[in-house]
Amino acid sequence: MPVTAIDEHFARLREAQPRALSYHVMRPADLTSWQTQVRALVRERLGIPKTAASRLLGAQVESVEEVDGYIRERVLLQTEPDLQVPAFLLRPLNQTAEVPAVLALHGHGPGKIIPAGLPEDEEGRHLIAEGERDYAVQAVRHGYVALAPDLRGFGELRLADDIRRGAGNSCERLSLLAMQIGRSLLGMRVWDLMAAVDYLQSRPEVDSNHIAATGNSGGGTATLFLAAIDTRVAAAIPSCYFCTWAASIQAMPHCACNFVPGLSTQIEMYDLAGLVAPRPMLIVAGRDDPIFPLAGVEEAYTRLQAIYAAAGCPQRLELFVGEGGHRYYSARVWPWLREQFVRP
Repeated sequence: MPVTAIDEHFARLREAQPRALSYHVMRPADLTSWQTQVRALVRERLGIPKTAASRLLGAQVESVEEVDGYIRERVLLQTEPDLQVPAFLLRPLNQTAEVPAVLALHGHGPGKIIPAGLPEDEEGRHLIAEGERDYAVQAVRHGYVALAPDLRGFGELRLADDIRRGAGNSCERLSLLAMQIGRSLLGMRVWDLMAAVDYLQSRPEVDSNHIAATGNSGGGTATLFLAAIDTRVAAAIPSCYFCTWAASIQAMPHCACNFVPGLSTQIEMYDLAGLVAPRPMLIVAGRDDPIFPLAGVEEAYTRLQAIYAAAGCPQRLELFVGEGGHRYYSARVWPWLREQFVRP
């Protein structure tokens, strides 16, 4: 299909972005000062309030049951005065000591029920069987406490009309509503996830210094943004998201929930990921992922390696490429996380 003038216009706008705060433009002598400056930018563009107070206003355990070798709790996290975020917390059976925890963040699909291993139909079963997306269950079977919340716009946090008509998500409408009040849907999700970290740190079963985050696709998006601005996340494993924005969400159709107004005028995704350093990060990608292409992943990874080298910890960054498309690849995840969370 031939390009039109509007294609070319937006391509030029994308290419003309100055990215004045990008690490590779600024070449900062002080990495920590650069991270502080960029982290403040990301928080501001996401619309995350400036507060040191806990995001968690309350929590309620609705049910507790033993299932197939672990305990599953259904919990409600009060993240706003008028909003409760539903989540499943999975913890090892007969646990006797604190263990690390994993935030298991779903992507586009039915919501928290997929990482929690609770598919409701054939599509959900396929997401797990073919894409290894039940990573909260995988985590608890590897000895971690796992928390799988609904992200705003999915599962129980869809708009009522979307639930009634069976729409898979409310992303577009909520993105526009958030934009209208000067916020972003992604920022609201990250706020909820910061509250989820608060909750994990409050649980007696959890080693609060060893909390990881992982997720596929939109869950990878949430993982990377959360880890970038919340340094309590001790390790990050974004799957099938890390790339350049230019080669992914700016190059082809993507959900509106991926976009943060004005952010790419100042930085690229590898700069966002650079805020995670020196904390360990495993980037997972699919060789044949059509919407986060491997060429863009490799370009961004090369740039990110330079930031980790500047932080003095190149060994804490790793790229794993799975032989397939847009899905989760667990083969390297759990061995890698065990290596990072070795405790004396």
